[in-house]
Amino acid sequence: PVVTVAKSNRVTIKGSITNAKSGEAVAAHVSFKSDSLFTTDAAADGNYSIALTLNKSYSIQVDAQGYINLSEKLNIQSVDMNALELNFKLQPIEVGAVVNLKSVLFEIGTTTLLEESYSELNVVVDFLKTNPKVEIELEGHTDNRGDAKKNLELSQQRVDKIKSYLVSKGISARRIKGKGFGGSRPIATNDSEEARRLNRRVEFRIVKN
Repeated sequence: PVVTVAKSNRVTIKGSITNAKSGEAVAAHVSFKSDSLFTTDAAADGNYSIALTLNKSYSIQVDAQGYINLSEKLNIQSVDMNALELNFKLQPIEVGAVVNLKSVLFEIGTTTLLEESYSELNVVVDFLKTNPKVEIELEGHTDNRGDAKKNLELSQQRVDKIKSYLVSKGISARRIKGKGFGGSRPIATNDSEEARRLNRRVEFRIVKN
């Protein structure tokens, strides 16, 4: 007889959480949120494991005391395996630490935030509420296409928009500086759309803790 194995609709996510500077293991709380919330804890050895339902997109948040909380996205709609490894590196909270807010995105040429930006901005709100002495500087960057002066203005307006959102969530305006740099600080070449997308970014830098 032919034996058919029913395909599971679950996938096991496992990995390690480490200090981005030293490589040491970090004990952390990990949450995966879709229409349901799944949480697990990484022990002192930094390892975690959790079973999730397939065919969903998840917002991931990693929290650890003394570290900047991390936000990521995971889409496991097209995963054709029963296990995935996801490792996370956390930045210690210290002056000079820079975080790239990868999911904070704007409509092209505007200050209109895309809907997917808010989950990561809310992670920043949580971080600032949990660490009330921390002050940050938001930095806005564009690619190098178009007029340099307009890019500078647009990046400043975007930073102002993000600051006003954080303030609307109860964070003191005194704790947030903001500066737009236009296309003057690229982190990649500007010769392909993929590279330009890397240059169009919002970061925050810790200026006081």
